[in-house]
Amino acid sequence: MPAPQLSIVIPTYKSAAIVPNLAQALRDALQDRSYEAIFVNDRSPDKSWEAICNEANHDKQVIGIHLRKNVGQDRAIMAGLSEARGAYVVIMDDDLQHKPSDIPALYDEVIKGYDVCYANFFKKKQSPIKNLYSWVAGKFAERVLHKPPHIYLSPFKIIKKEVVDAALLYKGPFP
Repeated sequence: MPAPQLSIVIPTYKSAAIVPNLAQALRDALQDRSYEAIFVNDRSPDKSWEAICNEANHDKQVIGIHLRKNVGQDRAIMAGLSEARGAYVVIMDDDLQHKPSDIPALYDEVIKGYDVCYANFFKKKQSPIKNLYSWVAGKFAERVLHKPPHIYLSPFKIIKKEVVDAALLYKGPFP
């Protein structure tokens, strides 16, 4: 079977109710594209794994990974990246704040020759504590990684597979 054009990696935790909606939104948004949706269940205590299996049983584009223990979002993403076969890899959250309908626009930008394209949000719909965490992470990236302050490193992004493969070479405990 040929590799898909896109791989979408989605770490899931307490997402049993949202997985069917997210899988359908991906089908609607990407109906004319070759893709695989890799749902990584980070040992969620709810029925997320059952929801992922149900989607995978009905849609060959859905792949499920069930982690043996809860390892956190970053490691769950790394597990999904290790299975991605697409020429480009999308990373998105499982809560539908990242709209699958935006994936084609990200793809249209990255194929212009970029290694990675980040989505930008005009207004984030999340709790104040998550906003604080994002702000602290941004300041850390500015200080340690010398990230320019005007660049937003969104968790919703598309990356060339070669860059993903290079990132997977890192075997440390803190992805």
